[in-house]
Amino acid sequence: MKLWVYVIRRLVLLLPTIIGLTFLVFALEHLGGNTLFLAQYINPHLTGTAREKLVEELTAKFHLNDPVYIQYFYWLAAVFQGDLGTSTTLGQPVATGFVWFMPNTIMLTLVASVLTWIISIPIGVYSAARRDSILDQGVRVATFTLYSMPVFLIGFALFIALGTAWHALPDQGNIDPVLLPTIPDAWFDHTNAVSYPTHILPLDAFLHGDWTIAWNSFLHVILPAVALTLALLAGIIRILRASMLEVLEQDYVRLARAKGVPERMVQNFHAKKNALLPTVTSYGYLVSGLFGGAVVIEDIFAFKGIGWWTTDAFLNGDVGVVMGSTLVFGLILVVTTLILDILYAFLDPRIRYE
Repeated sequence: MKLWVYVIRRLVLLLPTIIGLTFLVFALEHLGGNTLFLAQYINPHLTGTAREKLVEELTAKFHLNDPVYIQYFYWLAAVFQGDLGTSTTLGQPVATGFVWFMPNTIMLTLVASVLTWIISIPIGVYSAARRDSILDQGVRVATFTLYSMPVFLIGFALFIALGTAWHALPDQGNIDPVLLPTIPDAWFDHTNAVSYPTHILPLDAFLHGDWTIAWNSFLHVILPAVALTLALLAGIIRILRASMLEVLEQDYVRLARAKGVPERMVQNFHAKKNALLPTVTSYGYLVSGLFGGAVVIEDIFAFKGIGWWTTDAFLNGDVGVVMGSTLVFGLILVVTTLILDILYAFLDPRIRYE
């Protein structure tokens, strides 16, 4: 089977999953009847005639008096147009909130992913190459300990140790509060604490040449990024080490050694590439799980990303944000899975024929 045929096949198989996800979110929104559904679009402070008029408009727009399957199609059409409801806490459309806060979460995830890749490969390969040595046993104990720790415990440990106790790094927010008034209104919305044009404060400050804001906001990124890295690191090292140990026992590796190829070349040029294949898939699944970890980590460090926003919305009964986040996170997981399947098929052509 050619690669493009495999890709089309995976896309076709993806459609029922996406439809199922949208139907699940739709069902959750309608479990409480029209009242819960309309709560996504109506400000709780709106009363009287204005509220009644808006209810009538929304009832007509989403055909809430029609059968459920009719309502689903009108709701789905609104979602495809980017209408995920209105955030009652933000006072803005839910889609606007995603545009504002998602870049920070993506930044944390990318930083954690890159750090994990840089650190895990040499440690995993080196540990497997020196199996049962003192170093290998230390790596196994450390990774097992980290792997067993929930994300929130890693976050709290860093928060207390490096933030509260030693004050080595800032542990709250995206920037020191004393610096907020110094940020120019030209590229920073002080009402919603959002920077422009990228909505990533360190990058925006750098683009505008404000080095003090750029450096301080960068320091606020370190602890959340390190927490997410530690949460991801242990699993990748364990998978890579196990894969590397299996590859090192293959016949072609033994043949290379028998030919007198130096051990370093055997590990780096013969074994590492094949050991990375299963790691790529696992790495992607763990990275997609980081968005779930970001909800906890951002809340611990009060870092304003999607996780922080979703938690704040849940605590304040902002139904639109909670349902919108459920749909978006689900789509991220589905699309990530598709990309990983295609990447794995590209790296290992045998997958296309299974």
